[in-house]
Amino acid sequence: MRKKSEMQPDVLNRTLISQAKAAEMCGMTRDAIHDLVRRKRFRSVEVEGRSLVYLEEVEAFASAHE
Repeated sequence: MRKKSEMQPDVLNRTLISQAKAAEMCGMTRDAIHDLVRRKRFRSVEVEGRSLVYLEEVEAFASAHE
């Protein structure tokens, strides 16, 4: 079985990443990222049953919280 990529483009060619990758980038848990999605801090897109977030939003959040 093929491993799904941690990064994928959306229809507008913006990079989407897994919530696990977002957690790694922010130094947080996946549950914390899920909570940020729930509170609409990160937009989430469902792709093949996976909830992905926008890389640009995660990078902005990570730099603002360094």
